[in-house]
Amino acid sequence: MKYEFDTTTGEGSVIVTVVMTYETDEEGTYNENIDEVWFEGRNVMGIFTDQQFKELEIEGCMRLSKHILEEADEAKIAAYEG
Repeated sequence: MKYEFDTTTGEGSVIVTVVMTYETDEEGTYNENIDEVWFEGRNVMGIFTDQQFKELEIEGCMRLSKHILEEADEAKIAAYEG
């Protein structure tokens, strides 16, 4: 599955779009990976320091968890109202 989000990074706090892939099962998510980082129409995946990349990974995993919880809540509400 794919998840995409915008965030800021780098010295100038530029806005980038991060594309992550992940898998899910009954236990939750796993294999969360950043596949692409886009800035002004270009994939800039290879220009980050290890520290910057780790920070993007952490932020991505946190955002993904929140996104999945929100989707589950919306599904429960829809099922209750339906």
